[in-house]
Amino acid sequence: MIWLALAAQLSLPAPANAHVHDLRELFSVDDFPDYLQGVSSLWRIVYTRTTVRPDGTVQGCTAEVSSGDSKLDAYTCAIILKRAKLTPARWVDGTSVFGVLRLPVSWTITDSPPTPEDGLKASVPDIDVSVDRLPKGVRSITGLELQVAADERGHPVSCIDYPPIDKSAAKRHFPELVPIACGQVMANLSLAPPIDATGKAVRSVQSVTVHFKLDH
Repeated sequence: MIWLALAAQLSLPAPANAHVHDLRELFSVDDFPDYLQGVSSLWRIVYTRTTVRPDGTVQGCTAEVSSGDSKLDAYTCAIILKRAKLTPARWVDGTSVFGVLRLPVSWTITDSPPTPEDGLKASVPDIDVSVDRLPKGVRSITGLELQVAADERGHPVSCIDYPPIDKSAAKRHFPELVPIACGQVMANLSLAPPIDATGKAVRSVQSVTVHFKLDH
């Protein structure tokens, strides 16, 4: 695919701490809000949008999709703003640009931990793709995280895989789905561009999620 070839140097902002590979690793069980700890069962997802300037500093964090609890939304972003130390995003030519990390943060109280499939079913992707067959070992749903370069209008111009670093997640990663996922992104997705200090919309590299589900 042409857009894959063009994206040799494309990359999202990355945690500067070598031991942290994902913003969600900034959270621990000690962060669970006191006011929610008395609840017997809970599953709330904050869809965070963290914007990173070309110098690697964090411009801001918002709840792109609310958990339904504005206090929890603000608390989740406050942790990211306090702890995140990031390297800049890179455009397809390797230059620094704005980056947008769009990641769901789950707050869960349950008797048994949700499975990865449960997590996918509970979350909302940017694009759902229905297929008649999934890779071997997948029952009904799988997902991909992508790195997408978008112009100042939010139109995708390049797309590559965002392979997981965690070993357990790598077992559920299927690179053969990347061309299909990127094709869907390039044809159907529009992303909200970040705004610079002058109020101007600018190009960016953003994280995008695509789910593949059986159509029967």
